[in-house]
Amino acid sequence: MKRIGVQVRQTEEGPVCIGCGFVALDIVEGERGHFAAAGGSCGNVMAILSWLGWNSQLIARLGNDEAGDLVAVELEAEGVDVTRLVRQSSVTTPIVIQRFVTSKEGGRVHRFSISCPECGAWLPRYRPITLKQIETVVLTDDAPKAFYFDRVTPAALRVSKWARAKGSLIVFEPSSIGDEGMFRRAVEDCDVLKYSKERLGHVPDLAASGKPKLIVETAGAEGLALRWKGKWSHLPAFEVEKIRDAAGSGDWCTAALIHKLGGVGCVGLSRLKRSDVEDALRLGQGLAALNCMFEGARGLMSNKDIASTNVGLKVLQERSNVPDEWTVRKDGYSTVPERVCELCKPKESGSGQGQARRVRGTV
Repeated sequence: MKRIGVQVRQTEEGPVCIGCGFVALDIVEGERGHFAAAGGSCGNVMAILSWLGWNSQLIARLGNDEAGDLVAVELEAEGVDVTRLVRQSSVTTPIVIQRFVTSKEGGRVHRFSISCPECGAWLPRYRPITLKQIETVVLTDDAPKAFYFDRVTPAALRVSKWARAKGSLIVFEPSSIGDEGMFRRAVEDCDVLKYSKERLGHVPDLAASGKPKLIVETAGAEGLALRWKGKWSHLPAFEVEKIRDAAGSGDWCTAALIHKLGGVGCVGLSRLKRSDVEDALRLGQGLAALNCMFEGARGLMSNKDIASTNVGLKVLQERSNVPDEWTVRKDGYSTVPERVCELCKPKESGSGQGQARRVRGTV
């Protein structure tokens, strides 16, 4: 029997985690129609941490457009501190289309598209915050407990260096390598390195990196491997009765890991036992499994509160399977413009926040 050993307990102290990286507007072609939701790995992790009681503070660069309004308003409604979001008319907010297809095994799997379904043009892509902008929005005397980043940029490395000096736990979750020099610096500077086997498992040097105290390699339905104090071990994945959407699973695992381990900072991490680390990852795997029962990268938190989530985790622990009846999905999707192309247009003046605040995205 696969055991979780822990349940979700919201932190009451409200520790600070700063996140810098990929934030986007997801447009999901769901079972009951299309809906929009704030997304991107960094956006998801920060929103989940807020749900877990953290003071999550997001650093990103978005367009001064309708897509950026939808993202900012939803994340703020979820409790994320968005005061460090930089909004500019010179850039456009990233948009990702998520579709579902049937696999060879008959399962439901998601596919991402970065081209407009109407005009065929490339959808807006990630634009990193600049070094100049970082100096004005983040470098203060306050010390975050953790710093998370998912893209290697000069600004992210600058914040990582600053957070390291403050004693923060540094968590790096890359999806690609990009600039090899900066990537190497990011790996050497982090305490926790987490990556997908599908995306970066072909890079043998990652698993052999000596600097990170903890390395986690996720492999979807095959579970995950972790290296702690020089020794590798494996944790199998949990199973649920019906998978509606596996997108965002890694973000749930990352958020749970930060939630359980982030409070100790970079110094305290080395004093933890293997069981502490495995419990954190089991919780992440359990939350990821439950989230797969809902559409959207954060469908679980949009449909269940902490108490209901713990019921699901208990069932998962005792039966190793959660019946589909547990989902009881809520209605109330966010609206999506009739033409996706309209989302890429910048505002003519102002931020457009007034109009956007009347539309809250829910999954």
